[in-house]
Amino acid sequence: MKKTSIAAAILALVLSFQALRKAAAAVSAAAEPPKTEAVSLYFNRSSGEISELRASGFGYGEIVKIFVIAEMSRRPLEELLAENRQGYGWGSISLKMGLNPVFVKLRVDSARRDLDIRVRPARPEKS
Repeated sequence: MKKTSIAAAILALVLSFQALRKAAAAVSAAAEPPKTEAVSLYFNRSSGEISELRASGFGYGEIVKIFVIAEMSRRPLEELLAENRQGYGWGSISLKMGLNPVFVKLRVDSARRDLDIRVRPARPEKS
């Protein structure tokens, strides 16, 4: 067998492997909805509402927390956001709404697991 035919065979294998990886990535991306759509479906909220929260600087983990508190307290989202704008944290807001923060956290953690949303630490750990 000539060196050129071996090199051509290896090149063909590499190219076909790359094509398979691209196809697998495309299928995976198509099968899994974007986070905005997943959160929208999970909480029965419009994707526009989630996009507005994202544009306001909220991450998906925090959006989940906001929706859980709104759901559990049966309060409008704007009321919760107004409290947050006044400087209250979500734990304080939960207490003001008559919720037990432990149960809120359990529900938030469950929703994050269901939606596969990982939350980064708020502050970097000091070494």
